[in-house]
Amino acid sequence: MKYKVQYAAMLGAAAAVAATLSGCGTTANPSNNQTAVATSKSGQTQGSGFPVTLTDDAGEKVTVPALPKHIVSTTEGTDEILVSLVPKSRISLVTNLSSDPTYSDVVNQVKGIPQMSQVDAEKVLSVQPDLVLMASYVNAGVISQVRNAGVPVYEFNDFTSVDSIEHNIQVVGQLVGASAKADKLVQNMNENMQKIEQAVKGQTKPKVLDYSSYGYAEGRNTTFNDVITVAGGINAAASLNGTQKISDEEIVKMNPDVIIDSEEDKAFLKKLASDKALQSVSAIRNHRLYAVPDADLSSVSQYVVKGMVDVAKDIHPNVKLPDIQVMK
Repeated sequence: MKYKVQYAAMLGAAAAVAATLSGCGTTANPSNNQTAVATSKSGQTQGSGFPVTLTDDAGEKVTVPALPKHIVSTTEGTDEILVSLVPKSRISLVTNLSSDPTYSDVVNQVKGIPQMSQVDAEKVLSVQPDLVLMASYVNAGVISQVRNAGVPVYEFNDFTSVDSIEHNIQVVGQLVGASAKADKLVQNMNENMQKIEQAVKGQTKPKVLDYSSYGYAEGRNTTFNDVITVAGGINAAASLNGTQKISDEEIVKMNPDVIIDSEEDKAFLKKLASDKALQSVSAIRNHRLYAVPDADLSSVSQYVVKGMVDVAKDIHPNVKLPDIQVMK
C-alpha cells in the first residue's frame, strides 16, 4: 500500500519496497510482536532509560547514548509515529510528504518542523542529529555516510502488516525514550480495530481487490490484507504473495465483489468500469468500485485504522461504523 508503489517511488525507493509488504490477517496482538529489547552495554534491561541498544532490521547494532533531542525521520511512516511520541521541539527533520494531505494524516502536527523532499546525507547531518530513522529503500550510501559521521541510524525494512506497524511503533518508542506512550498508541490501535471488527461481525464478507492504475494488486503478506480482514472482507488477491502486477485475465478469474483504489487514482476507476474485458467481473457489473483517501488506505502507522474504517464503509454500506479516535 502507501500506495506502496507510489510511496516508494516518491521517496526514491526501490520497486519491491513499493509494496512494502508477513501479514497476520487478523487483529494484531502486541504480545506476539518480536519487539526489540533495549539493553545497556552491560546487558542490563533499561526500558526507556539510556543508553539504549537495539539491533535494527538490517542487522546493525544501534546505540542511542542519551535521550535524543535532534531526531530526523526520513520516512513518512516514522514521521507519523514520531510526532505522536515526542514534542516537535525534539524533531529536527521530517519528509515533505508529511505535510501533504494527500498522503499524510499528520499535516497539522508537523507544522513548523523543517522538511526534506529527498533523503540527502548532507541535509540530514546539517541539523546535527542524535538519532536518524531510515528505511531499507534509502540509498545505502546515504545510510553509510550518516553512520560514518557517528550518528545512530535505525533502519526499518518491514511494513508488511499491522503487527509490523505495531512493532515499529514500539521500537521508535524505545529509541526516543517514550516506550510507555508507544504502548498506549498500540493499545489504542487494537481497541479501534476491535470496534471495527465488532461492527461488521456477522456480515457477508465480499471479495475485495486493491488495484491501481500501476497494474499492481495487494496479495497476502501486505498491510492491505490486514486492512480488508479487519474491515470485514476477503482479499480477492490472497493467492498472490505480496504486491504483484496482474492482468485483466487474472482480475476476471479473481472476480472481486469490490475494487478499491486511492482517491488520487480515482479517474482510473472510471476507466476500469468501462473496460470491455472486465464486464463480467462482479464489482464492475454491480458498480462497486470505490476511491479511498490515500493517506488512510496506504498508512504504515497507527493511522492505518482510518483506512480500515474507510474500506468497511464501502464494503458494508448499511453498517454503522464506530467513530474512531486515533491517539495523537
